[in-house]
Amino acid sequence: MYPDKKISSDSTCSHESETRPLKMSSLEPVVAIEGGSVVIAMATYNGARFVSEQIRTIQDQTFRDWVLLVRDDGSHDETTRQISLMAQQDARIRLLEDGRGNQGAIGNFAMLMEAALEEGADYLFFADQDDFWLPEKLSTMLAAMKEMESREKSGTPLLVHCDLAVVDERLKVISESFAHYSRLSPATADLGVLLCQNQVTGCACLINRRLLELACPVPSEVLMHDWWLALLAAASGKVGFIPLPLVKYRQHGGNVLGAVPFRKRTWQLLFSTRQWKKLLDTFSAGIRQTGLLAKRLRGRGVDLHRGAIEQIEVYARILDVPPLTRGQVLRRHGIGRLVLRTGWVFGIMTMLISKHPGDKSVV
Repeated sequence: MYPDKKISSDSTCSHESETRPLKMSSLEPVVAIEGGSVVIAMATYNGARFVSEQIRTIQDQTFRDWVLLVRDDGSHDETTRQISLMAQQDARIRLLEDGRGNQGAIGNFAMLMEAALEEGADYLFFADQDDFWLPEKLSTMLAAMKEMESREKSGTPLLVHCDLAVVDERLKVISESFAHYSRLSPATADLGVLLCQNQVTGCACLINRRLLELACPVPSEVLMHDWWLALLAAASGKVGFIPLPLVKYRQHGGNVLGAVPFRKRTWQLLFSTRQWKKLLDTFSAGIRQTGLLAKRLRGRGVDLHRGAIEQIEVYARILDVPPLTRGQVLRRHGIGRLVLRTGWVFGIMTMLISKHPGDKSVV
């Protein structure tokens, strides 16, 4: 499936891994799923300030037939006590106790994904511990998933994600749209964009069982579980975007990851060598992540979209290309379009990244 090719700047690449902006007028809210189970995976760590409120917004969903799996990553506050009390009152809430200690954000969600797979989840949502879900979030996103399923062949890996409202810790709106706030383009982000920049936020996404099976086990080297899911779906299935803010994305001092406005990111890049190094490290890790993507798809014998194989191979091997010609190669293969909305940044990044001595190609 992955022939040994020489990367050149002479070929062009097109494929069918577009993201679909879903039309909300055509969706009927889902109030029940026949013959399928809906699981929500919540990773927690020292989240006592907001976790009870977040769980209550899940309990207040118009779609009510779900199981909430919570895994705590070794909290030192009242997080687990609060969750245990809520679980005693609501049988749909289950606090997992695997005795495996602190795994970090990626490891925590990876273990939850394994648990959801064993649970028999047909559809899996992800929840942060500190956000606020609008009552129709589950219903609307399940309707979008059902609409996608009706158009795709059985067994297609599918991911649906929505926009978010950026709010402060008191839920005061900072921006009605996370996509606009961060200058992302989730409605048009295809594989060529997603290889270089994640445009899917975990707490705003829903996946089907086929994608869950393909994603597990999550490699420890991936940058984030949601990026891993987005890449797999874009390469082998479909990604759908709902242009509605169904989550209030709370920003506070304890965020592991948060929303950074585009203007601030640009300012940091102009005046902070630390931010440049951080971005270089992220780009470099993203290239290695593409190698992991190739290895997973090859190992599972997955049928890919036209041209996806070539895009994955090109980006995974881009550091083997002379620095001054990397940008040309990426453009010819449709990789990196609109990344960060600042082409000069991406161009400089691709020239500056160096290959680590121990790096080996896996494609």
